[in-house]
Amino acid sequence: MFSMKQPVARSAAALGIAALLASGIAGCSTTSPASAGIGGTAVVQPASNKTTTLTFDASDIDGNMAMVDLGGKSADGPDIGDMVSFTQNLSQDGKVVGQVHVSSVVVDHEKKLSESNGTMVLDGGTIQLSGLVSMDPTFTLAITGGTGKYLGATGVMDFDGSGPTQVMKVTLSGK
Repeated sequence: MFSMKQPVARSAAALGIAALLASGIAGCSTTSPASAGIGGTAVVQPASNKTTTLTFDASDIDGNMAMVDLGGKSADGPDIGDMVSFTQNLSQDGKVVGQVHVSSVVVDHEKKLSESNGTMVLDGGTIQLSGLVSMDPTFTLAITGGTGKYLGATGVMDFDGSGPTQVMKVTLSGK
């Protein structure tokens, strides 16, 4: 079993999150049930040029991370089949404004990639994150949707864990 205190393992877990994924079909929305594949012609609205950027410091919550070493044994961190779940506080100007909940499973032995899914819980709604996370301290996840004031959200979440603080920069398209 490996320790989550290892910087490389922590970076991957700490948003294996939250995960990653290239941006989805940014700014597109449907206007009728027919566009959902139930027959008829899909109508796609043009993407808005407006973007909204939210920046958060992400911090680990003691005792709120679990890793299960199910896969191959590796001295240098997680390996295929290993799973991690965790919650982090999200802060702005030193004040906790939300949380991110993430679960990931390592899916590639050679590249050390994790498939990650996460939910950011913020005032007024949630933002869904998904994608592949590498062992690098920086990565990008797709925003695949949301609820409340983030309903239909698209865009990307850029994670940077290379400095003393873990930073999540959320760029919402068309919001």
